[in-house]
Amino acid sequence: MQFNKAQIIIIAVLLSLVGILVYLNFKSSHSDLKTEFTPESSVVARSFDFDAYLASIKDSVPPQTWEVLSAEIQKADSANARLFVIADLSRLFDSLGFPLIGAHFYAKVASKINDENSWFNTGLKFYEFAAMCEDTSMQIYASKEAIVAFEKVIALNDNNIEAKNALAICYIQNDLDIMKGVQLLKDVTKRDSNNIEANYTLGMLSIRSGQSDKAVARFETLVKLQPMNPEFHYYLGEAFGQMGKKKEAIRSFETFKTLVPDDNAKKNIEITINNLKNSN
Repeated sequence: MQFNKAQIIIIAVLLSLVGILVYLNFKSSHSDLKTEFTPESSVVARSFDFDAYLASIKDSVPPQTWEVLSAEIQKADSANARLFVIADLSRLFDSLGFPLIGAHFYAKVASKINDENSWFNTGLKFYEFAAMCEDTSMQIYASKEAIVAFEKVIALNDNNIEAKNALAICYIQNDLDIMKGVQLLKDVTKRDSNNIEANYTLGMLSIRSGQSDKAVARFETLVKLQPMNPEFHYYLGEAFGQMGKKKEAIRSFETFKTLVPDDNAKKNIEITINNLKNSN
C-alpha cells in the first residue's frame, strides 16, 4: 500500500500516541463504557499568546532580518495584502525555523483562497507542528488552529477522509474533545471499513479504556489488511491478553516475534510469551 505525504504525517502522529495510550491504559481503571474510551479530565495549561510569541523572536534573528520581517508582516496584515506577499512570508518563517508562524501566515493565504486544498495544507502545517512540539501550550494552540482548518476542509468536502482522520487526532490529543474525535473516526470506518489510520486509533483507544473485545476486532481487521506489520500483531496480542485469552495472545506474540527485526524486541516478547505460558 502506498501512502501520500498527508497519510504519512497522520501515521507518524498515531505512532507518537502509542506510548501515551498504553501508559494511560495501565494507569486507568476499567469501567463500563458506552463508547470506545473514557473521557479524560481537561488539560490545564497556560494560555499561549501568538502575538507575544511573534514579537519574542526579535531577539532570535539578526536586526536586519527582523527589520525586513517587520515590514513584510505589516504588508501581510493589511486589508489589501497581496496573496504572494503573505505566501512568501509564510515560506520565509519556515526557512528561518519558525514553522508555527509560517503556518499562521499560510492560514491567511487559505482564508483568501478558501478552497479545500489550501485549508488542508494549512491544517497539516499546524498538525505537524503540534505533533513535534514539546511545549504543551503551543501544542494545544496549534492543535486548535489545525481543527479550525480541517473543519473548513470538511465543510467544503465531507468526503475528505484524510482530513477527518487528522481532525480526529487533533481532538484526541490533549483531550480537547475525545468524544468528537471518536465519532469522526467511526464515520471514517463507516465509509471505509478498511481504513488503516481510523481502525488503528480506535483500536488503541479501546486498549486504553480496557474494551478488549473492541480492540481485538480493530486489530484483527488490521492484521488482515497488513499481515506483515509486526505492530498490529503485537497490539492484537495485548488485546487478547486483556481478555484472558492466553492461547490467542501467545499466537499473536509469536507472529510478532517472527516479523519484528529488533533483537531486543524479540527477547522482550519471548519473556512475555514465557510468562503467559507459565501463568495459571
